[in-house]
Parts: sequence; C-alpha cells; structure tokens
Amino acid sequence: MNFKGNRIVLHVLFWIGYILFFYLQYAFFNDRMNNISTLGSLTLTAFVDIAASYFTVYFLLPRFLFKRKYVQFAVILLISAAFFILLQRVLLYYISYPVFYPGYGEKAGGFWHINPFYSFINIYTVVGLFASIKLLKYWYRNQQVKAELENKNKTSELALLRTQLNPHFLFNTLNNIDSLILTKPQKASDAIIKLSDIMRFMLYDTSTDNVPLEKEINYLKSYISLQQIRLKDPGFVKVNLEGNCLGKTIAPMLFIPFVENAFKHGQKNVAAPGIEIRLECLKDSLNFEVINRVDVSAEMNKDNTPGIGLANTKRRLELLYPGRHKLSIKTENGYYISRLHIKF
Repeated sequence: MNFKGNRIVLHVLFWIGYILFFYLQYAFFNDRMNNISTLGSLTLTAFVDIAASYFTVYFLLPRFLFKRKYVQFAVILLISAAFFILLQRVLLYYISYPVFYPGYGEKAGGFWHINPFYSFINIYTVVGLFASIKLLKYWYRNQQVKAELENKNKTSELALLRTQLNPHFLFNTLNNIDSLILTKPQKASDAIIKLSDIMRFMLYDTSTDNVPLEKEINYLKSYISLQQIRLKDPGFVKVNLEGNCLGKTIAPMLFIPFVENAFKHGQKNVAAPGIEIRLECLKDSLNFEVINRVDVSAEMNKDNTPGIGLANTKRRLELLYPGRHKLSIKTENGYYISRLHIKF
C-alpha cells in the first residue's frame, strides 16, 4: 500500500476510534441506552467534528497560523466555529432527534435553544486533539529538516573552505596580488581587502540562517574580482544587478556554487563576455542567472577538486525554500546556463 493509502486508513481508523470512544463512554454511564440510536447520532454529528477538524488543520493552520497572521486566524476561526455550531444543531434538530429520538426535539426547547459554549467545547475538543497531532508531526518534521539543513550547511562551509581557501587558491590570489604591488599598488590593496571580505563572510556571516542579500552580493563581487585578476580581458565577466535588493535576506552561500562552477568549467579562450551573471530583485522574489561558454565535447564535471557541488546546493534549496524555488540547469548551443528563481 502506498503512503497516501496508509494516511487514509489511519484517518479512517482515528475517526472510528473517536466514535467508539464516546459510544462506550455513554454505554458505561447509561444502562438503558439504545445502542443503535446512540451510535447513529454519534456518527451523524461526527461529520461536523470531521469537517471542523480538517478545515482548521488543513486550511486555517497553514494559511494563517503558520504564516503568523494571528488576527485573521482568530477571526476566521470564530466565524467557522459559529457555522459548525449551527450545522451541528441542524443535524441534531432536524435529523438526529426525529430519527433516533422521536419527540425529544420539543423537549430540547426549540431549534435556537443552543448553548454556544457547550457546543464549542463539544466540537473543538476533538479539533484540538486532531490539530495537536498535526502540530506534533509538523514539529517533528521541522526538527528533521533543521538537523539535515545544519548538516548540509556545515558540509557547505567546509567545502567552501577547502575549495576557496585551499593552498592553490591562496597561492594564486596572493601571487597575483604580489605582482600588482609594485605596478598597481592601489589595485593590490583593493584585492587584499576583497580577500579579507571573503574570509570574514565565510568565517562569521555563514553561521546564521539568513544574511542580508546585499552582503551575499558583496561576497560574490569580491570573489569575482579576485578571479578577474588573472584574466587578461577585464570584460570577460559581465555582472548585471537589477531592481532593489535592500532589506531582503537570503540563506548564505546559495549563489557562489553557480559562479564557482562557471570559473572552474567555463572556457577561458573565448570572446568576452565568457561569463554572464545576472541578479534581478523583485518585490517578493528574485531571479539569478549564470551563463558561461563550455566545450560541449568535454565532460563538465571531470574536475576532482573538492567543492560545494551543485547536488548539495539543490538539496539545500529543497530544504530552505520548499515549493518556493525553481532551479534550471542546462547546456544549450555551447552555453552552460543556470537559472534560479526564489520566492521570499
């Protein structure tokens, strides 16, 4: 049986158990109880409890409570509670009483003889139980995701340290800076500052869940600038930033794998721009794109140098932005194209 089928069976068993629990409770306290009438009435009114539970758990919680829209949640909860109380009264007064307890409707004091507090407790006790189970599962799943995400983040940080701060990277960068000291001292000073920025970002800022988007952008700019030192053509890398990126936050080190991949695997002996990087900041989302020229006859991932790995980045995106991102990676007409869309 598949997972969806198992869930349906568990839900059916839960509600059968719920009905039987109250049936046995009534039977224990009432020796002269009519078994068929009691069971029929409980089953009929259970449909209200079921509807209220699923409406609350699968509509109100994810759309309002989980998104911290507390006022809207409270208002809609009260309105829906009033609706379900009336629905329960309709089922009791017009179906349950005439069918299972003839004549009891008149003794009950008419249709509008309702105790709102009692009816609310009667319905929302099981709603609370059902929601508690759902919240417990939600908490447990979040803990699992958090643990996996922490592990992925640690893996990413260690991979970055190995890839970008390994002796080879440092040797090339420092060697390039050394060659600039006498001829272009200001440019050498700028390169040292950018290397310092990279190290500071990786050692301190990446320990948080989110960083300001402008910090992530500055980190990318520093990395690109250091890579450009060894390129003959200053226009080889083209960077376009569009829109207002201020005030937005993002998980750290999401963009660098795509840029790093372009420098590692992209062709260098092509006309500029050999690498194009574009970041577009929209009101509630962003688009990130990296395009580089490749030799289609060569294998893209033959390099054995340790790195973050796009596979690890894909998993991080799945954990960080479930249902809120779209990643496309393809090779087309000699270009390697990575496109990422994230909705905040």
